Amino acid sequence: MRVTKLDAARRQLITAIRLFFDGGDGVSVYSLASNAWEVIDVLCTSAGVESFSKQARENLPAGQTLKYYVNEPCRNFFKHAAQDPNPDSSVELRESNVAAILFLAVEDYIRLRQGGPVEAQVFQVWFIAVFPEKVTEDDPVAQSKLEDAKLVFPGITTLAASDQIEMGRRVLETAREDAGLAADPKTEPSL
Repeated sequence: MRVTKLDAARRQLITAIRLFFDGGDGVSVYSLASNAWEVIDVLCTSAGVESFSKQARENLPAGQTLKYYVNEPCRNFFKHAAQDPNPDSSVELRESNVAAILFLAVEDYIRLRQGGPVEAQVFQVWFIAVFPEKVTEDDPVAQSKLEDAKLVFPGITTLAASDQIEMGRRVLETAREDAGLAADPKTEPSL
């Protein structure tokens, strides 16, 4: 099987989103999402896309890199043991960090492709609905997405985290069956 960089990133991203909404393992979701993000980030930079990652980089403290925040402490901990071969070493993986890296990868993918698979579209709207405080008030496009998110996920901010994820899973199931969404030229095929 021959796989392009873009195809590999899309496959990892779709799998990570499905795992996330199915209540799957956070380590796997984080690892898949951060792998996808790394490829997507380079593709965005190469294509001159105004990615969310580029915007995030502009707001980092001097001397810090976005890649550092993605890789430390979790991603490198999950991939490598040479620096610390103690099998009892541990790292804290927060659910909010899993959702954040997934959003970073999704948002950049959608900007790169001017669309994306149903899974990416649903996750983007879900994240905006769950974290409305992250939406810039002076950005009319972002505010429009927030209004749409509130319609798709009414009352989601009042739910427990597990119920928010369950609501996302149900919306994703419905969206995957939506023939109109599948036919939209901005919707890419899923796996």
